[in-house]
Amino acid sequence: MESADKMLVMDSDGTSGLNDWYIGVYGTAYPTEVLIAQTWNKDLAYRVGQAEGAEYADCRIFGTYSPAMNTHRSAFCGRNFEYYSEDGVLGGYMAANIVNGLQTEGVYAFIKHFVLNDQETNRCALLLTYSDEQPIREIYLKPFEMSVKQFEGKSLAVMSSFNFIGDIAAGANPNLLNTVLRDEWGFRGMVLSDWNGSYGYQNTDDFVRNGNDAMLGFMQHESNQITNTGSATLVKAMRQACKNIFYTVVNSGNYTIEDPNAGKMDPMTKLFIGIDAGVAIASLGIMAIVIVRWRKKQSAAAAKSEP
Repeated sequence: MESADKMLVMDSDGTSGLNDWYIGVYGTAYPTEVLIAQTWNKDLAYRVGQAEGAEYADCRIFGTYSPAMNTHRSAFCGRNFEYYSEDGVLGGYMAANIVNGLQTEGVYAFIKHFVLNDQETNRCALLLTYSDEQPIREIYLKPFEMSVKQFEGKSLAVMSSFNFIGDIAAGANPNLLNTVLRDEWGFRGMVLSDWNGSYGYQNTDDFVRNGNDAMLGFMQHESNQITNTGSATLVKAMRQACKNIFYTVVNSGNYTIEDPNAGKMDPMTKLFIGIDAGVAIASLGIMAIVIVRWRKKQSAAAAKSEP
């Protein structure tokens, strides 16, 4: 999104350094989070965050979908390499230092996946996760709480998770996203959904009303359409979502660090223009072939009809 008053901004996926296949930008492959946690070294984690942030900043990408800090609840999670530990406190110390290292370079982290995203099997198929409040707070929420409360900058973001907590989707759970995250912990910033693949329950209207400010994805799925635009409560929720998004972006390196390439075309725009140009050329070529063949048929038909 870009206008006269808002510059174009870019985020990229984590969690072990800059590795964006979509726009073709790659950086250093850093150790996985489970390996970082095994060092028990908070200073080292901070320096890794600084180094990652420097590479993001060099590419004018100031948002990273990392670090991931879900708990090793089972050895069969499938993404344990992306998560720090089975210990929420250890994970919290590592994650908080990574996040603070990143923000020194103007990069805002999307701490993820908030929360209880502790298995991959059926994660997008109405996965219902149940737990008592005490272990949720003491184990599963702990890394996120520490990352928020120990944050030393202004620009921070959160990525909500695919799963349900009980029978409420994590991305549409006001007790989680508003009561705990914002009211109790004092978080200021945006909450983004995990990939919006329209898995049958990621309803944008429901999400934005309950504290999830933006949907990750650009596909025009039916569930991603907001049709009840006349609703005063929805308009209020979207205004708050815009405020949360702008707070994160404006306090990041996007606005606080001078762009040496200001005025030049960004890589994504070049990509889309190239695609559009390719489609246009291909379309013109097909049209030309069709016209030539039609004229040949017309000429042949006229020749046959002559006495």
